[in-house]
Amino acid sequence: MKDQWLAMEHYRLHTMEEWPDSPHKERQLAAVRSSLESLLRYGAKPIDCHECLKQKTRPVVFQLPLAA
Repeated sequence: MKDQWLAMEHYRLHTMEEWPDSPHKERQLAAVRSSLESLLRYGAKPIDCHECLKQKTRPVVFQLPLAA
């Protein structure tokens, strides 16, 4: 049951990411992420999601100011 619940929450996460930015969206995403973390902590099997893997491998580049 936990695996099915995890899959549904994961689907909800990707659906909500498409919503326009708003405080409501941020609250809903936080709730889904909390559910996902809890389900994984209590034995649900992680999902191999191409979209999630793609997001994790994107490099983060920070532009540092030049020293004067």
